[in-house]
Amino acid sequence: MSCRNLFLAILMFLIHVSPGKAQDIDTIRNEQILRLRGYVLNAIRFSGLVRDSLVLDGESFHPATPDAAGFALVSLSAFNHLGIQPDAEQRVIKILNAHLGLTPGVTPERSADGHFIHFMNVDTGAAAPCCWDDSYSPIGSALLAAGAQFAKRQFSGNTTIASLADQLTASIDFNAAIHPSLDGRIYLDMTKEGGGSGGAVRPWNEYMLVESLALRQPNNERALAVKDLWLDTNSLPQISYAGIPTLTDNVNRFASGFWVQQMHFFNGDFRHNEEFETFFWNQRDADKMYSSDILGETFRYGLTAGVSPQGYHADRIGDHPDNVFSPEAVAAWGDMDTLLQFYNEQITSTSPSYKFGMVRVSETEPNWLPNDAGLVDHLFLLFGLVESIDPDFFADRLFPAFIEGDFDQDGDVDGDDFLLWQRGGSPAPLSAGDLADWNSHYGAPFQVTPLAAVPEPATIIHLLCVIGLLVVCRRNV
Repeated sequence: MSCRNLFLAILMFLIHVSPGKAQDIDTIRNEQILRLRGYVLNAIRFSGLVRDSLVLDGESFHPATPDAAGFALVSLSAFNHLGIQPDAEQRVIKILNAHLGLTPGVTPERSADGHFIHFMNVDTGAAAPCCWDDSYSPIGSALLAAGAQFAKRQFSGNTTIASLADQLTASIDFNAAIHPSLDGRIYLDMTKEGGGSGGAVRPWNEYMLVESLALRQPNNERALAVKDLWLDTNSLPQISYAGIPTLTDNVNRFASGFWVQQMHFFNGDFRHNEEFETFFWNQRDADKMYSSDILGETFRYGLTAGVSPQGYHADRIGDHPDNVFSPEAVAAWGDMDTLLQFYNEQITSTSPSYKFGMVRVSETEPNWLPNDAGLVDHLFLLFGLVESIDPDFFADRLFPAFIEGDFDQDGDVDGDDFLLWQRGGSPAPLSAGDLADWNSHYGAPFQVTPLAAVPEPATIIHLLCVIGLLVVCRRNV
């Protein structure tokens, strides 16, 4: 039996022997992490590209996306932190090499300003065949770059990962994705020749990540001009449910849950800002109250993007075909008690659709099971579980909040930044105006706790037994 088949057999064993009774959160947390580990490893192809979505019961067919690669890089960092993926560093390097075009036979399709095409052939990186979206994606490229920078911080002693992550980030011109009108819009698509194309989004939504990455690049004039339109919470549109204010890009429509969740796990400008984090929790509270008051749910909530009986849909308050609720979203919001209720509802099933973890459920179609699960949706289950083990894991590995005058981007405006200005050692040319920024912000620190190992639950040891089997198997191949 191959290692891959052995791993899947172990997963299926876990499914079939699950007792039909309530489980404690430590038990289900570690079981789910093991299943999600299999999910991520199956998505990472031999080429180093990452499949966008996996079919839960059948043969997967989806192309690769940069978005999925970004989520995979963060996931590998988490597995390394938990000590359950011995070769995580090598897999990170493989993904970074592939997306930089350094892997023989793999050349991802990119625009002139570095943005990745949304859907790629999983083996070569060429544009996926008809009829997959053939646009060049700023948000997909941003998630990839943010994932690379996250991995750089997790594997801080690995100079190869640091170099590749920085090369990848520098190869994408995020400033080019900002609309030249400087009214805050960010392009949804880029053209092959470079520059934006077609529609654009206004603040506020997950495209905040594009703005945040653009601010940290040498060519950041547009990003600086629109900074407050994206990063100042006082200027952002809001909509309230039952008196709970939430962020949105349209005051007549609620946001989907994944907007705040992506920023919570990928964007330091969001995560390290108390006001933004308040909106993260507000979204949860509004979602939960709406699901109880309007939809009559006793515990289910979690209106976010993902598959539904009618197809893929970005569910939100007031717009949710088939009343689909996501345990992934509930996990991302840290609600382990409700996640346990989702788990106990699904535990008795022997369907292979659960082999990669809990799945979305429909209130109007109770027998429905998702056909597939996309990494950018499903892995919030993993992120929430990991954060419940180590609350500081994500915050400690995200880039510091942006401060003007912080030329070395270490989260402090200090003497080192002045020396960079004086000696011209910054990645971008610095001017007298930059010195004025430094002077006005001098001494402004960002308080961030140092990286620290956090004791893991004792039951994580059970996972290591399975990993040991796989390692032995691998050595015998």
